[in-house]
Amino acid sequence: MDRATGRDRHPAGVPPVPEGTPMRRRRPHARLLLTLSALLGLSLGTAPTATAAATTTPEDRGTALPIAYHCDLAVDQLHQRVFISDYNTGTVLVADYQGRLIGTVKNLPGVCDLELSPDSRTIYAPLALGDAISVIDTGTAKERARHSTGAGTVPFHVALSGQTLFFGYGEDAEASIGSLTLGTTPPRVRLGLVPEGDFNGAPLMVTSPAVPGRLVAGDQRTTPGDIGVYDVSGTGLVERTFVREPGGSSSFNDLALSPDGKTLLTASGAPYHHPSFRLPDMKEGHTYPSTTYPNAVAVSPRGDFAAGVNSTEPEPDIFLYRLGAASPYRTVTLAPATGYNNGGLRPRGIAWSPDGTRLFAISEHNDEDHLRLVVVPSAHKPASG
Repeated sequence: MDRATGRDRHPAGVPPVPEGTPMRRRRPHARLLLTLSALLGLSLGTAPTATAAATTTPEDRGTALPIAYHCDLAVDQLHQRVFISDYNTGTVLVADYQGRLIGTVKNLPGVCDLELSPDSRTIYAPLALGDAISVIDTGTAKERARHSTGAGTVPFHVALSGQTLFFGYGEDAEASIGSLTLGTTPPRVRLGLVPEGDFNGAPLMVTSPAVPGRLVAGDQRTTPGDIGVYDVSGTGLVERTFVREPGGSSSFNDLALSPDGKTLLTASGAPYHHPSFRLPDMKEGHTYPSTTYPNAVAVSPRGDFAAGVNSTEPEPDIFLYRLGAASPYRTVTLAPATGYNNGGLRPRGIAWSPDGTRLFAISEHNDEDHLRLVVVPSAHKPASG
């Protein structure tokens, strides 16, 4: 049963769609250009504006991808590769650190999340249309194994904690969280770890090796949004905190944890900034000013925070902060080469390289039937800056 009434849920019978499907404002037609803006004299709570632009180069325009939709991306430092999943075509694209496409993993029906193992040698990818978890070798860019999660489970999202892979699965109010025990042969599958009705659709999930045994799950398809914090150090999930509408948040587009695992950063359609929350009690912490329609978050091991929005010109698409800072040290605008406003950031469309030196972004355009991968080099704030 629902924890509270009056929640705005998707109606029954709606065909399943991957969380993060584009439901965004239309923009004027144009192409993509990456510009970087330096931010000077920003006051807290005021949306920054671009004051300078980087020199236009072919790399700035990004790499055209043979897909019109994406669900997630993961960055492999060991092989210096970027993996991009596409639910619609059932493929995972592979690019190098310069953004050039170098391979494709096919036959992955309904692939969504991409969870990288701590040694960067394996990606775990749930297959919503295959009722399974795909195990992809990052070195060969080929599927190594596939583990069934059970008929009709429809897994969308995953998070790894030690030797247990948790997966958010199911549709509408029948959604729940399951687990796959990777240390056994075959892996053991457990379903129904949280009551049906806690989440409307498979929840987003995040974990951190800095705080083993903690899982955070967020509702992507309910307004207001819900967050659950769980202890997973034992054989199941033990709820520690469950909060409705933390910080006035609507349905969550993206979640990320600070390097120490003690702070949750979120992006949701409202409020029009990026809040943070202390764990495990979910007390609201520092607020990062941004602008309308936050849709992505990413935190680097260096402590740089990328806050993404579905914005319009002249506002930036990505705000780069040091954790805890009152103002961004840089902003990134995904603007078109022709000068028109059309460079939109995809939901969950940003990821740091694990060394924290560069940022990868997925952009979409109203006048193009494909996405672009944009590389933002030297995105981190230097120690002397």
